[in-house]
Amino acid sequence: MSVKMQLSLLMFGTIGSMLLVSVSCKNVYVVGDKLGWNIPSQKGFFDDWAKSKTFAVGDQLLFQYRPGLNTVVMVDKEDYDNCATMRIKRTFIVGNSPVTLEKPGDYYFFSSVGKHCENGLKLHITVTDQPKSSN
Repeated sequence: MSVKMQLSLLMFGTIGSMLLVSVSCKNVYVVGDKLGWNIPSQKGFFDDWAKSKTFAVGDQLLFQYRPGLNTVVMVDKEDYDNCATMRIKRTFIVGNSPVTLEKPGDYYFFSSVGKHCENGLKLHITVTDQPKSSN
């Protein structure tokens, strides 16, 4: 199979997966919007990005980054505060990593590559319960 055909199949598979996932969750947030999951020019960039959003159970975060250049680790508050990897809950390394927010509470993420975390590539969000239906 040619490289072009393999890339086309990969692209269509990725788009199809994203469409299926977006149907099964409430909101999909591309972390960092246009910047994606990359080192920001300001350390507080991702805090500011999250402040304008309300995250609920069932929502999804999409971390867009190039494999090998970044990672996403989900950690506890202490590891987040110290950019440490002592208690990693989940690790994502393949790029375009979706994370479904499954329960209410605080979620902490950062890039474990080099000094990326210390340079502001970290995100803390608070997730609320799903809103009750009006039925």
